[in-house]
Amino acid sequence: MKIYLFILSLFLIACNNPKDTKKVEVVNPPSPPTIITSSNVQKLLRAIMGTGEGLLRGVKFGDAIADVKKKETVELFEEEDSHIGYSFDTENLETVDILYEKDKQNHVIGIGLDIYMNTDSSNDSLKNELSNQFTIRYGKPLPDTDLPTWKIKPNGQVTIKVVKNKLDRGLEVRFSQQPKAI
Repeated sequence: MKIYLFILSLFLIACNNPKDTKKVEVVNPPSPPTIITSSNVQKLLRAIMGTGEGLLRGVKFGDAIADVKKKETVELFEEEDSHIGYSFDTENLETVDILYEKDKQNHVIGIGLDIYMNTDSSNDSLKNELSNQFTIRYGKPLPDTDLPTWKIKPNGQVTIKVVKNKLDRGLEVRFSQQPKAI
């Protein structure tokens, strides 16, 4: 019986004792799904384009592949007779593949970008940013072309192709040279 009275008295004391209410602050609230903003697109554009020198990431037509290997800071994923390939992923798990096409003398003759985006809106935003940058660097796009195309003087061009199918969305960007006249 003493135990019963003891437990009952503890219960009454606990019920009558006002509880301290404490605010709990969530230090790292869950983040909403990433929404691509203008600053995110510009950050991605800077990561893709690199230093702003050369055509892309400090590389231009005619550069030795050995020099490209010294300049590149992202992961080498492929090395073939026709090209070397580098790749990186963004914080949003978007992927950028960079292919440096080479001739028999191991010099850059073309550059390809395959960019895989998560959403249509981020894809459109990046296409617009790339288009703006190419227009600033190379002038207005060429008229009457199937793909947006800018002339790179003296003998090159860059194109942007939007890729969208059931599985993938993204952009294909190609820096290419016109064949030299014989």
